[in-house]
Amino acid sequence: MCGIAGFISSNKNYDSKKIVSNMLNIISHRGPNQKGLETYDNTTMGMVRLSIIDSKEHAIPVLDHSKNYAIVYNGEIYNHDSIRSSLKSKYSFRTDSDTETALVSYMENGVNSFSKHNGMYAFAIYDKLNQETVVVRDKSGEKPLYYTQGKDFFAYASEMKCLLEVVEAKFNDDAISYEAYEFTVGKETLFKDIYQLEPGEYIKVKDAKYTLHNYWKIWDNLIDVPDDENKIISDLSELVEDSILLRTKNAAHQYSAFISGGVDSSLIACIAKPDYIYTAHYDYSDFDELEYAKLVAKQINKELVIVSPTKEDFIRTREEIAYYLDTPCTWTSFTLWMLLERAKKDGVKIVMSGEGADEMFAGYHRYHLLHHDEQIHSLEAMKQYSYLIGKYHGSANSRYAKLVNRCENPYNEKVNRYLDESIGNYASKMSEDIVHFMGLNDFYSTMQVLLQMSDRLNMAHSIENRSPFLDYRLVQYAFSIESKYKIKNGITKWILKEVSKKFIPNEISNRTDKRGFSAPINKWFEWDKTGKYNRSAYKNMVFEDWKKSFGVK
Repeated sequence: MCGIAGFISSNKNYDSKKIVSNMLNIISHRGPNQKGLETYDNTTMGMVRLSIIDSKEHAIPVLDHSKNYAIVYNGEIYNHDSIRSSLKSKYSFRTDSDTETALVSYMENGVNSFSKHNGMYAFAIYDKLNQETVVVRDKSGEKPLYYTQGKDFFAYASEMKCLLEVVEAKFNDDAISYEAYEFTVGKETLFKDIYQLEPGEYIKVKDAKYTLHNYWKIWDNLIDVPDDENKIISDLSELVEDSILLRTKNAAHQYSAFISGGVDSSLIACIAKPDYIYTAHYDYSDFDELEYAKLVAKQINKELVIVSPTKEDFIRTREEIAYYLDTPCTWTSFTLWMLLERAKKDGVKIVMSGEGADEMFAGYHRYHLLHHDEQIHSLEAMKQYSYLIGKYHGSANSRYAKLVNRCENPYNEKVNRYLDESIGNYASKMSEDIVHFMGLNDFYSTMQVLLQMSDRLNMAHSIENRSPFLDYRLVQYAFSIESKYKIKNGITKWILKEVSKKFIPNEISNRTDKRGFSAPINKWFEWDKTGKYNRSAYKNMVFEDWKKSFGVK
């Protein structure tokens, strides 16, 4: 895993190499093994490298034989060997790295090459012949990419904090998504004039001006899946297993998994059988998953490493977490940080985790509410009363907007309009299928901040995170099956739980509660008499920590 940065300008008054070098120094934790940068025409690009597949040092940026193309690269393309084999008759590869594969694939197929990549990646390629830069981000948004457009320059980087070298740290008052969700969504960030490249998008930059393009979105890549329950379970089982095992191969190091005690992380651990497995333990029954984590350890015959974070640890790590996250997140990232601290001590370089499964297979309990509402349409007596039902309930997307709206003022017209429009867009993409569009909305909103947390905190410890459920084949399959297989008989994530019965302990497959890696912060700080999670108190804390870390005005 790595970090990249670039600066493009024809204005010679800029010290482009110094700017890019400074940006790379800021993210040296992403690539402690090697650093390199170079200037081509009006473009300076660089990279810090964490070697995962190929441990040898190589020139950075990586050039093709003709030296007409250069690439800086962050990520892993898990199917790069198969892509490479189709190119060997035309090109003599000099390294074993997927970086060179991505470069040569682009030289051969242009932007069409991106759709063939199965992995997580964000990279930039400079084409000397056309004096043009292409910057691309993976299909699900696992690897980050941010950019800014100045009066006479364009800059990009793996983390927002890098771009503060060329942009003043001002709060983005126009970030409507932050008001709605308590985190930013889409292109928005909380830094004014810094934007996020969204999943499945690429940018073309010429003369320091850019154009934005899509190359892969879920709704454009749905496939035909016959409505056959047994075949779906069989096919999904094979796909889940292959996606997990594929992410164990591209590694020159030992790998690990974090186990929360739920279906997703248990599936990964039981199929991958990693070298290390970790879980977190708190002395509160409503935060404790240890019983289930031990079942997984027993099944795969691995020692379970138990991390027991404390209030003192939380206080110790607060400011450091705020700096590395780049943005205030209302999920507690503290538990993940503590697990990573231990994994780093053990020399671990790769961690596998279960991001994406809840959004793809309807795992969130809030999905029950709208799904239950829709059952009224199946009543024989109500089949002629769709208009009346709509008048009573309102539209499905407006109801879901109410569920996800975390604005302090639930009647804020601007926020409500934003949510209605954005969720309505996803509803139309999924032909108004409620279960699918709730998942699609969360895939491109909630999940993105979870991926951001995972990337930043793993990279802060120079550890690579891999998310097998975000294999694009699995993503398109999940949104192509009939949604009735996602919530069935009052069970969320039904189809994945059916698949899991082949691999994991039944006690976990049959769980109906959901916890994850939460921390008892409310109990520690007595924010709520009942000990429940007080989102407002935590939101205010992390927001102030973020402002302090970056001197935001």
